[in-house]
Amino acid sequence: MSFVLFICKYNTSRSQIAEALFNGLTKKHKALSVAGSSVGNGINPIDIRLVQERFGIDMSRQIPKLPTLDLLKSADKIIIVCDPKDCILIPQSYIQKAEHWYIPELEGLSAEEKIKIIEEVYKKVKKLISGLDIE
Repeated sequence: MSFVLFICKYNTSRSQIAEALFNGLTKKHKALSVAGSSVGNGINPIDIRLVQERFGIDMSRQIPKLPTLDLLKSADKIIIVCDPKDCILIPQSYIQKAEHWYIPELEGLSAEEKIKIIEEVYKKVKKLISGLDIE
């Protein structure tokens, strides 16, 4: 079983969506999402609804959280999903585990625009899982 840690700036949408899709697609591996710089107030309810409607995955119980050194240490793979110009830095000792996916900020987008991005995240997550299954 692999453990994947998804990180974005506030942990209120993009990383939460990646976590929900990952855990909804596989029981063989586990994912968790955390904030990169400061924890947000909550997950956007529209994003929760869109993931539920499109993929049948309930992410309403997820909450924004901060990373710990134990989480960074235990992660087999770290996926950073925010804009490289606005993203968090992880300690150098964990860089070899990290991969960067640029996922645009969802705040202020229409539901249709959000769905397109969420479907791209879904594709990336499926590809990640298939790679973990053959490692």
